[in-house]
Amino acid sequence: MSGASNEVAQIRLLGGFEVVRADGSRVEATEWSTRKTKDLLRLLALSAGRPVRSTHLIEKLWGTATPERGRGSLRTAASQIRRTVGAGCLVRHPEGLMLVGARVDVIDFLAQVRDAHQASREDRPDEAVTIAAWADSSYTGDFHASDDESPWARGERHRLQAARQGMLAEGARCALLVDRHRDALEFATLAVGLDPLSEGAHRTLMRAHVELGEIASALRVFEGYRALLAEELGADPSAQTQELHLRILRGSADHLTG
Repeated sequence: MSGASNEVAQIRLLGGFEVVRADGSRVEATEWSTRKTKDLLRLLALSAGRPVRSTHLIEKLWGTATPERGRGSLRTAASQIRRTVGAGCLVRHPEGLMLVGARVDVIDFLAQVRDAHQASREDRPDEAVTIAAWADSSYTGDFHASDDESPWARGERHRLQAARQGMLAEGARCALLVDRHRDALEFATLAVGLDPLSEGAHRTLMRAHVELGEIASALRVFEGYRALLAEELGADPSAQTQELHLRILRGSADHLTG
């Protein structure tokens, strides 16, 4: 990640945890005094420069402690972040603590997701595909925390996975519109992997295979999805998906007999 000169730090939360100070020096793992300190920085980084109430932070990180001990732990961890990352990176705000001037990969990723969806809504499908490809290349791995199974960490991880899945599904749909069939296949495959029950992504995947002349693969996608729905939900694919399947079968038959 690159940043402007007024940035306090560059923070990576996707696929690992890494902090680079404004002077370019990397914070080493041994410099973090506690796991809670790192999780406090993660929570503040995820807020995108907005203040976070102290009560919210204490509940997330020290929820089992007494109020007095929780406030003390928060003050200690905040001081440790200032010493480790930089004195100006963390400020008090009337509404809580706020991380200032930091460049955070999660925030950049979510901005790109919004840009991709906006390009799609504004009928700029080729641009939407390009943005989605760039955004997905920056998603180097899922979000994790020191207390990785805590409700807030799981919730953030799932939120980011859902944002990525939705972007990929929309990117695949846009790729078909501009005849970028390999991109459509790649995006739809990833979208299905992230949400195996996504019917729209399965239809796009089927269409991408058809456009690439891979009829058998398209039919296998349908059969796999139909079996999954039956096993997981006791349901059948929608009429729209079944109609696509029939059209593929008819087209295959016409090709064989033509």
